[in-house]
Amino acid sequence: MSHNHTLHRLAIGLSVVACASFVVPAFSADETPNKKNKAEREKVAGGSKEKSNDRAPEKAAQNNGPNKNNREKTTGGYDRLRMGPNGIPMPADRTASIEAKRDLDEAKTQLTAALGSSTNSSAAAIDNVLMKDDDYRQAALDLRRAQADYDAVRRPIFDALRADQYYKELEKREHDRQRVISNLVLTGRGSFDWLFPHAMAALEVRKRMTREEIISLAQAPEVEDARERMLVAAAKVRAMKSNHIAQTTNSDAARASKTELDNARERLKQAQQTYNGALANEADYEQIRQQYLAEVRRTGKVPVAGN
Repeated sequence: MSHNHTLHRLAIGLSVVACASFVVPAFSADETPNKKNKAEREKVAGGSKEKSNDRAPEKAAQNNGPNKNNREKTTGGYDRLRMGPNGIPMPADRTASIEAKRDLDEAKTQLTAALGSSTNSSAAAIDNVLMKDDDYRQAALDLRRAQADYDAVRRPIFDALRADQYYKELEKREHDRQRVISNLVLTGRGSFDWLFPHAMAALEVRKRMTREEIISLAQAPEVEDARERMLVAAAKVRAMKSNHIAQTTNSDAARASKTELDNARERLKQAQQTYNGALANEADYEQIRQQYLAEVRRTGKVPVAGN
């Protein structure tokens, strides 16, 4: 019995040894990957740390870059406000606009004076000066007489045309078309589609009437003679006036007057721009001031503002 007990104990010992031989390599196999994975994780972590350290200067540069102001807290323009003794923003200072308005009024006065001194170059002023010259006065008188003669010789021809049956019919048709157009406009139907046909018909009638007038005037030699005399007289007056303008334009007084006028216009332009800018700045200030007061009433706190 003791022999069997010994054999039994020996079998149990061999079984334990066999199991241990299988278990120990398994633990060793598990331990090796864990160490490897740990090393890899440490390597990755170290690389990430190095990358983060490498990007730190770049991130710092971005924080100090041109967009830094965009990330800072804005003051809403409150630093422009002028605070009073009671802590309430003072109203906009109107000194700039008042002075700009004064300069603008002075520029307008200067421009008016410059325009008055340059009126010598106007058509009426030139005629007044030229009428003091005997030659020009006689030329102007000849022109008026030639115009009167031309009108006088044409009057009988037009009277004869108005007595002609065909011309009278054309006048009636033109009058009817014009009346239709007037009625359409008065009744609110003055659109292009409504008026165009009647306007074209009236134009066609007017062209026929003009053709009849040209033919009748061409058949009267006295009309052509009077027209020729009128054109010659008008050319003489125009030449004398152009000569006077050329002489006065090239004079020192004319150049000085033109320079003064140009300077007055430039000053007025700049004064207007300055005045508009002053008004815009004051309006912006008042808008910011109203926003400040509204924020104080809404939050009960004093926003960031200037001194």
